[in-house]
Amino acid sequence: MKKRNKPVIPGFGLSMGITISILSLVVLIPLASLVVYTAKLSFKDFIETITRARVLASFYTSFVCAFAAAVINGIMGTILAWVLVKYDFPGKRLMDGVIELPFALPTAVAGIDGWEAFADNVTLQIPVYDRGSSGNGCSDVENNYWTNWVQENFGDKYNITVEYVGITRSDVMTDYAMLAASQSLPTICMEYDYDKLASWQADGYLQTYDVEEFKQIAPTYWETMVEHGNDAYTKLDDEDYLVLGYRPYGNTTYTWCTFYRQDWLEEAGFSEYPVGDNTKLLELYAKLVENGHQYPLSGKKVSGAGIDQNYGYRDYPQDETTWATTGDYQIPALSTEAQKRFLKWENELYNDGYYNPEYYLRDASEAEADFINGEAFTWTGYISSSMNVLNSFYDANPDAKLAVAVTPSTWTQDETWGSSASYRPGTNFGMMIGFANDATEDEVKAAMMYLEWLNQPENLFTMQWGIEGVNFNYDDNGDPVAVADQTGLAEQQGHNNNVDYWCAVTAVKTLGSIEKDIQAVTPQGIPQDFYDQILANYNGQVAIYEAGKANSDCLFATAIDAVTEYNQTLYDLYTEYRDKLTMCPKDQFDSLYEELSQKYLDAGYQEVIDERQAALDAGNTTRLQ
Repeated sequence: MKKRNKPVIPGFGLSMGITISILSLVVLIPLASLVVYTAKLSFKDFIETITRARVLASFYTSFVCAFAAAVINGIMGTILAWVLVKYDFPGKRLMDGVIELPFALPTAVAGIDGWEAFADNVTLQIPVYDRGSSGNGCSDVENNYWTNWVQENFGDKYNITVEYVGITRSDVMTDYAMLAASQSLPTICMEYDYDKLASWQADGYLQTYDVEEFKQIAPTYWETMVEHGNDAYTKLDDEDYLVLGYRPYGNTTYTWCTFYRQDWLEEAGFSEYPVGDNTKLLELYAKLVENGHQYPLSGKKVSGAGIDQNYGYRDYPQDETTWATTGDYQIPALSTEAQKRFLKWENELYNDGYYNPEYYLRDASEAEADFINGEAFTWTGYISSSMNVLNSFYDANPDAKLAVAVTPSTWTQDETWGSSASYRPGTNFGMMIGFANDATEDEVKAAMMYLEWLNQPENLFTMQWGIEGVNFNYDDNGDPVAVADQTGLAEQQGHNNNVDYWCAVTAVKTLGSIEKDIQAVTPQGIPQDFYDQILANYNGQVAIYEAGKANSDCLFATAIDAVTEYNQTLYDLYTEYRDKLTMCPKDQFDSLYEELSQKYLDAGYQEVIDERQAALDAGNTTRLQ
């Protein structure tokens, strides 16, 4: 019997098997999936992907670092090898082991895979908007399939209990104030409006954070901030309080649309909706009433943040003082000439009978119902949350024809009503995030980990699109397309198509190009395709913006105390005064406006203007955009 040779390395077979198994799991399978995914891309998509600014920056960083490391290691490695071969000295074997150690470890040991679970359970509270509706199927914003998915895929892994806290979308400031008063602020405090975060900081809601620690725990999230220039907005009163999600350029121009009755328009003898031409709009509305459509604007919100801020009625280009002192999303500028023109336009529409006479008693759901029931000419809303409205509309009006209002690419100035065909472009950031002042060190760390985890492409994609074959399918180009009807699914993407759960990272789905992004948000499964119109509306509004006829509102790097003090008072007054000015007889408008605008100034708005001017003079503002 032939004697079997004893292996030189004991246990080599077992260790080799384990090594190959681990290699397959850690390296080969991910590489194979990468090849499979890449194969789905067309050559054009592949080129677009590898030539993105972020990818090119990654290439540059990798090659520069690799070159520098090679040069340093070539010199120092040669010296070290010569010493180890030439000499014997105490600790030589230990140094040999230290040198060999990197070869036994993966090239990256930091980052998300390097996190350790907390020894003691940590509770992480995350706000989520409660929009006061079923959210396309999910009635409980704090406990549903997707909140449980986050717990299972993030919380359980790191010994974190994830709790969602419902925040009333229409009353954010009140909800946060109540939570602060009861010392139960969520770990993450977030909102879309910069001035609200500044107010929270001034009121002591937030704590500062260590930027270097955040970079270490959430490197991808920070890199995304840097890529979009959002690292310039982290400071309030010269201290780091905020981290910011990103908002793709101009996304509000295609996610927020006005739908109108194309069949009514053609019936009135118009070939296109005269956006920006107020004289022709009045002619159109008069014809609609003549054709039997009573109160054709009953589906239009008379009040609301965007409406009351008169973005379409400002004078451009704005001077810096007007921009800083009266351009504001939170408090309408009742006392400005632009606001006067805007309200005079509303007064014209009301007195000519285009609004329901009792509009001030009706809520948004009633305006929505008028549109669905075929009683209104227009309806405006976010496309992401419009599917239920559009489906209901076509169910009630199967022969109707809708269209999307398209902003012309040229600027107009009307002597009567002021500037038109303008819009308020979104800032380069979306959600602004601070950490509650009473959050512990571990809770803040858990919050940072959550932001980084959510920012990982695979996690973000799942939260945005859901499950293949259930919530979405891939089209022939390999792009995801949402399933139109998800009624009754436990996995249903509710609450504004889940955006309220992933808005901490970004405000909109992105697929690499504006055309794909618009295709992704275009309503699916309804009788009409609005893609071309949404794209045309986007291009028109961007042209206006690039012509210098629109800008983002001023952002203050310090709290404006007068805003905090008078915000609610002025909002209530404005609502009252706006309705009085809208409904008064035309010949009384000018005198009533002078009276009410002065009362508005005396009620605190003049103090707001003065404090904003002081902040501008001190340089505590963002640049004019």
